[in-house]
Amino acid sequence: MTCERCNGLFIPVSFVGGDDVVGSWEFDGLKCLNCGHITDPLLKKNRARLAQNDASHYSGSSGAMKAGPGTLNAAQFP
Repeated sequence: MTCERCNGLFIPVSFVGGDDVVGSWEFDGLKCLNCGHITDPLLKKNRARLAQNDASHYSGSSGAMKAGPGTLNAAQFP
């Protein structure tokens, strides 16, 4: 596998952390040997969802952002 940032080589790594008070955690992921970028399936899923949400905030071909609920516009300022 290649890194999406630098096209370097990803290697599988198990990450472990935490302590007894808070609790420990462990996950398997990938780490780039060149730039140190770390990723795992959950990070990829969340990044894809974020990109999809960002894209849905833009309207059609104009690229203008849609105003969401509670959005202020310049006409509302004195």
